[in-house]
Amino acid sequence: MSGAAAQAIPPPVPLIPERSTFRTAWDLVIVLAVVVTGLVVPFQIVFVREVDLGGSLLVYLLDVLFVADIFLNFRTTFRAGGSEVTESAAVVRRYRRSGFSADLLGVVPLDALFLMSSAAVAGVPVVLLLRTTRLLRLQRLLRAFRQWERLHSTNTGYLRISKLVIGVFLLIHWIACGWFLVAVVEGFPRDSWTVAAGIDGLDRGSQYLRSLYWGFVTTTTVGFGDIVPTRNAEYAFTILVMVLGASMYALIIGSIASLVSSIDAAKTAFWDRADGVSQYLRSRALPEPLQRQIRDYYEYIWERYRGSSTQQFLRDLPDPIRLEVVFHLTRELIEKVPLFRHAEPALRNALLMSLQPLVFVPGSFVVREGEVATGVYFVSSGKLTITMEGGARHLGGLEAGDYFGDLSLLLGERRTGSVQATTHSDVFFLSTGDFERLRGDYPEFRGVLKEVASTKSAKLEELVSAGCIL
Repeated sequence: MSGAAAQAIPPPVPLIPERSTFRTAWDLVIVLAVVVTGLVVPFQIVFVREVDLGGSLLVYLLDVLFVADIFLNFRTTFRAGGSEVTESAAVVRRYRRSGFSADLLGVVPLDALFLMSSAAVAGVPVVLLLRTTRLLRLQRLLRAFRQWERLHSTNTGYLRISKLVIGVFLLIHWIACGWFLVAVVEGFPRDSWTVAAGIDGLDRGSQYLRSLYWGFVTTTTVGFGDIVPTRNAEYAFTILVMVLGASMYALIIGSIASLVSSIDAAKTAFWDRADGVSQYLRSRALPEPLQRQIRDYYEYIWERYRGSSTQQFLRDLPDPIRLEVVFHLTRELIEKVPLFRHAEPALRNALLMSLQPLVFVPGSFVVREGEVATGVYFVSSGKLTITMEGGARHLGGLEAGDYFGDLSLLLGERRTGSVQATTHSDVFFLSTGDFERLRGDYPEFRGVLKEVASTKSAKLEELVSAGCIL
């Protein structure tokens, strides 16, 4: 019996990763549902003022979504201290402390108790008034945006702008509903604004549109004067909206300016630095081609790396993560360059950790004829040209996967050729110091070098036969 009972116990529902695509998509659905709730509930109270089948079905359908959301929140992991917490008990405790109470109150159908009742307050059915508890779901929207800002790598400025736009539109919608509600509560007297504006006999859509228009006009402090208060309650409500609108207008302008500047903060900082360099070069009367070459370099760095310094970025990372990043950045080199293919994992990782990323613009020299060898260069992207005798002889080119500099380093001779970038090129550099250190730390490195020398590519053999030592 005990074995059968154990088999009858269903397995626990698996947890949903907080960063999963499903969770992100579900949160987006919930945000849309919150916005719909914030629009529908006040509209039903003010403009519909009766319990209709379509409106009730929509409200209860939204309830089903939020009940499902509560269940999913109990089964979604969270991050704490940089790590993902996957213990069910911890997930439940956190959700109970953070938002469960408000979520639960937002789905309790108190209005269902009065569906068969005709009770009303100021002409508004109690059923509709009790649906205002669903507006507690607004805190769910704020939680979703906070989670997106924390988890996702996209610029959070866009998320804050989206949140601001949603908040402003909901607020103006509520102001429009409140403006019309003043007339509803007073019973549409003959001197109310609805009668003066001639909308008391119009359909709901027209009444809402006029109220929304007044809300936008008043909160933006435009005030055309075509819809104006006529009664004390309307004057009081208008004053409240004016104060709120003035504050909101200042908040919107300041927030949008701040958010836009934060979105372009990295771009602005990068190009300010580039402009400063350009002004300095002009003040020192550097040749125009050289200034243009430097400008091209900054443009390439921005378009390819968004202005980030790869070397600084790699320096900031701990060694294990830096190795993973470098391994990803150089995966094509590892496949194409024999030096990496023949090396054991430990030696290969040490080689990768010693590489320095460099960028060359068209026309710039990577190495020059007659220089003393300073290291080995591995071409990651772009095209380079090999020349000898001051550029008089062209010996072909180099592209992604090629490397040079090891021969002059091993022979201890000066370079007899030059390498010049034809296009924007990304190159990884292994310095002489790191090269010698690896030879000392890894005795097998010498064997790898011999094996690599025996499998020289036809291109390098042609260079050697032409007397070109790079």
